[in-house]
Amino acid sequence: MRKGEQTRTLILNEAVALASQLGLEGLSIGSLAERLAMSKSGLFAHFGSKEDLQLLTLKQAQTRFFEEVFSPARVGETQRRSAGRLPHARRGRRI
Repeated sequence: MRKGEQTRTLILNEAVALASQLGLEGLSIGSLAERLAMSKSGLFAHFGSKEDLQLLTLKQAQTRFFEEVFSPARVGETQRRSAGRLPHARRGRRI
């Protein structure tokens, strides 16, 4: 991952945390810049507008939810289903 991508990911992760505390309307380039000890212009270069920042923050939160909640649940369900089957049941035989 390039440095710019790393910085953008860091910013978005912090934006999700800040929006979780203040709500999406409380999320601003200024509040995020202060929290990250960055300049507003540095953040603005990554996002362009408050609306873009908010939209990308929602997308980041969605991605994290999928990775941290939904994906492990799907893996667990697959494992539970596999553990409950007998080897001969997989070949279509019934007991």
